[in-house]
Amino acid sequence: MSRHLRLIAFCTGLLASAGCSSERRLPTDPTPLGPTGPTEPSPSSAPQRLAALALFEAASLHEGLTTSPLTWAIEDGKVWTDGSCGGSGSLQSSLDGGLSPTAGTFLPTGSHTYVVSFSNCLVAWWGVLLNGVASAAYSAAEWSNLTATVSADSVRGQGLASGQFSELYDVTADGSAAWTRVGPWGPTISSTITTTYTPATGSSLVNNWTSNVATFGGGSYSAIRLGNRQERRFDNLRVAVNGTDYTLNGSLETTLGSSGPVGTVSHTGEIRIINNGTLVARIYGDVRNALTIEVLVPLVPL
Repeated sequence: MSRHLRLIAFCTGLLASAGCSSERRLPTDPTPLGPTGPTEPSPSSAPQRLAALALFEAASLHEGLTTSPLTWAIEDGKVWTDGSCGGSGSLQSSLDGGLSPTAGTFLPTGSHTYVVSFSNCLVAWWGVLLNGVASAAYSAAEWSNLTATVSADSVRGQGLASGQFSELYDVTADGSAAWTRVGPWGPTISSTITTTYTPATGSSLVNNWTSNVATFGGGSYSAIRLGNRQERRFDNLRVAVNGTDYTLNGSLETTLGSSGPVGTVSHTGEIRIINNGTLVARIYGDVRNALTIEVLVPLVPL
């Protein structure tokens, strides 16, 4: 997928309501619906909403960095570069321990290991910088059906669009995960693309602004994209922040409309965050299909 289209993919997800701009925004507080309709709980504090959203985004950010050899370092299956990153930083890669394929050629199908070392590499025009070494041991009979074991050795991402809500703009990923991707590469609006990410126990994500650490302990995260809709699913995803365990379950679907300056956004579904069997937070689409974050018990911030 081209770098321009990756921005479109970000905007069709949860982050669309932030406009994919550099401005930091928080979801709008719930608006009381009046005595004849459902009532909303008191709005959670801004820091606590950020803490809930950081748990929501931790797996997708970790995925973005560990899968970078197969996403940022290639375009639609083709090697992007092996050298200068468009004038900012550099990228060096190897295939099965040898030389990388020539830029502009496809990575081979079959079973291979592709390793990429990023050095201040600008991988997106809106300012995403990558540093560190990531690898992907992948297997694919064709690029539309890919399985891989991906890993990151202190891969740092700065300026990440995924941090528009939780403000996780500067993070470092370590560890590994199983990753599957089903669906076409390249521009498409009529085909479903499904990715499933299962981080290995002990894999971690560090917020470099706070030095707080999220450690994964099992479960999976999936993203299903079709046109202007994206669904995010959590299946017993365990994330511990500085030693406090949380489990995420449920799904949230985001639809980007076509009206307004950046498009209207609607949300349906619910993500539930559990600590020791107790519901501590919810992220859901309310009766207006607006994104709502409800924190019932104070969360440890990432």
